[in-house]
Amino acid sequence: MKKTTLSAALVLTAVWGLQAQAGVDPLTQIQPPASEWTHDGSAPDHIVEVPPFAVPATGVIDYINTVIPLEFGEEKWVKAVQFIPGDKRVLHHLLSYVVADDQNNEGTIDEADNDPRREFLEGYAPGKEYATEFPTNTGIKVPVGSALRMSVHYTSFGQETVDNTKVGMWFYDENETPDLEFHTHSVSARDLAIPPGDMNHEMAASHVFEDDIVLHGFRAHMHYRGKAMSARVIYPDNTVEDIINVADYNFAWQPTYRMDEPMVLPAGSRVVVEGLFDNSEYNPGNPDPTVPAVSGPQSWEEMFIGYFSYTDLPE
Repeated sequence: MKKTTLSAALVLTAVWGLQAQAGVDPLTQIQPPASEWTHDGSAPDHIVEVPPFAVPATGVIDYINTVIPLEFGEEKWVKAVQFIPGDKRVLHHLLSYVVADDQNNEGTIDEADNDPRREFLEGYAPGKEYATEFPTNTGIKVPVGSALRMSVHYTSFGQETVDNTKVGMWFYDENETPDLEFHTHSVSARDLAIPPGDMNHEMAASHVFEDDIVLHGFRAHMHYRGKAMSARVIYPDNTVEDIINVADYNFAWQPTYRMDEPMVLPAGSRVVVEGLFDNSEYNPGNPDPTVPAVSGPQSWEEMFIGYFSYTDLPE
């Protein structure tokens, strides 16, 4: 199994454990960030202001679809991106895509749909506190005449508030254009029907990559009944290799796991995503263990998506 980068929480836990043994209060060792922008100690080259949205105290809020033109006048390559929520209490998640500014960008984005007319930039979800930095010599291309299309999901929490989220982007210099475009492909299962009381409801989905790729990362996405998710690859010669095992999925912690050693997947490789849902009363986050859990965008419904981050294989 390939190694994945340890989460910041695991690293901090190890450090705190050593300090505790030495009689040092770990809380005194925490240094606040010098800036809310965490990439390379610098401010973003461009900041997109998501239009302010008044979130009511109660009620169900439909997804907000926002399209903001990126009037750069020249092609750009994004090397890092970060989201600063206006109010973390209500921003459930945000997905952003680079699209052509002259195409039909109306309607709600289907998170599990791999629409070739858009390029996934990055998303915000609980637990994503830092900038996403794309691997060396890779990035997201922003052609002239592009726009940033965002799908924003808010949830009420009993108090009115106004959210004004910011998206910061850092660009490559003109003389250091990367060779490879960074892509994300979602592998999902639809039409979920998880029986009430089922503690270990199994789910699986797969996808065959038709070209040679280099796999860089993976992100698991389910809602409150999500319990575990893993991914593996079946190579064209039918050998199998594990990619990652998120054995204790937590809806409040949804980072993209970046691989220490990227994996080369030859054309014809099938990636398989497998997972478990807990729709029982023993799941403290379960919205209602007495009813079947079905597919849907709201938190009390369910999703099953594995996001694979990759580039083409360099010649």
